[in-house]
Amino acid sequence: MKNFLCLAALLFFGLPARAQEDKSRFFTNDHIYDPNIQTVLFYPTEGGNASLLEFPVIYIRENKSLRLDFDELGNEYHNYNFKIIHCNHDWQPSILNDFEFLDQFNEFSVDQYESSLNTRHPYIHYNLMVPKVKVSGNYILKVYRNLDQNDVVITRRFVVYDSNIGISFDPKFALDPALRFSHQQIDFTLNYSRYNIFNANDMIKVVLRQNGRWDNAFYNLKPMFIKEDEKILDYHFYNNENVFPGLNEYRGFDIRSIRFGGQNVAGTRFDNEKAVAYVMPDGSRNARTLSQWIDLNGRYVIDNFETRRGHVEADYVDTYFSLEIPYAPDGDIYLFGLFSDWEIRPEFRMKPDASGKKFSGHVRCKQGFYNYSYVVVKPGFRPDETSLEGSYMQTENRYDVLVYFRPIGARYDHVIGYKEIDYNKIR
Repeated sequence: MKNFLCLAALLFFGLPARAQEDKSRFFTNDHIYDPNIQTVLFYPTEGGNASLLEFPVIYIRENKSLRLDFDELGNEYHNYNFKIIHCNHDWQPSILNDFEFLDQFNEFSVDQYESSLNTRHPYIHYNLMVPKVKVSGNYILKVYRNLDQNDVVITRRFVVYDSNIGISFDPKFALDPALRFSHQQIDFTLNYSRYNIFNANDMIKVVLRQNGRWDNAFYNLKPMFIKEDEKILDYHFYNNENVFPGLNEYRGFDIRSIRFGGQNVAGTRFDNEKAVAYVMPDGSRNARTLSQWIDLNGRYVIDNFETRRGHVEADYVDTYFSLEIPYAPDGDIYLFGLFSDWEIRPEFRMKPDASGKKFSGHVRCKQGFYNYSYVVVKPGFRPDETSLEGSYMQTENRYDVLVYFRPIGARYDHVIGYKEIDYNKIR
């Protein structure tokens, strides 16, 4: 009887820290760990309606879910499972046990899958729905193969927030004269009237993002002014603490059909073995005005014009890119966007010719409409997104603010506020 009670206690309260998952093997970024896994999309759904271009951020009190889609190239089906990991504001796992943020055992099967139909490159399409969680916070979705949690194939970040704090945006031109025509300043204020906060600098953490990206976000912004009598935190800065390069509207290409060339596609060809598309030759946009494309803020959607069943009937197309610039860059050039997971990945590198001024690249893309840009990568430096693309304060971008709060004595970081804004026109 005593042993039974001990086992029951372990199941309810969670395993001791030393018996829990080895957190040294834990990855906190959005990443694909198997090259056969392709086209990973993570987005909110509500009542069967998908919000493909929305960020994986949901309000805890709404009837929304998150859906993950991915393909595995080849004909072979594999057994996949996933689990959810609760994290603090810095994306390190919190000390909560599974039953404190879930109503069920934290291991789920990926049991929704279909084989591709009439495609030159066969694949299995999988999808899963993330179960509802009980508390706000940062979360990691970890997908792994054959019940082996060390055989991870995908990790994806998502956020569940509560709405207990007021957020007011004040976007404007950059106050720094040198950045006025190329950057965007996102000032904002927080109203914490629902809380008794004694040390806002330490108890509240703020993250400011551009286009839903974690790689270039501003973390742990401290308020410029604290108005304790009004319970206002003021994030109006004067030293570029919250200034983003406006960048350019993303380039795009449309391969929803391989029978004819879509937008920015010079030509296509196909046979029984493969389909090929050639994107129009590109050049530097650094000295040009703001470009006008169908802008998805670096994202993409999957579709097949002929069947409208892109999830299983869109084919994988060998897509070729070419770039010519008047000078040799100070670093390597990569294709960049959500289709590269906002990462610098070897398969997205553009290869130079002998002159060092002409570049070519090849990526296998599932049929759809894609945004992309070119970045210059130099060891030891952040990817340079502006030298080939330019940067303009008029560019349309989406910004969002996430507000984290840890009350005195609490064991994890709550997400108490979230808000988005489209930076398009300054009036």
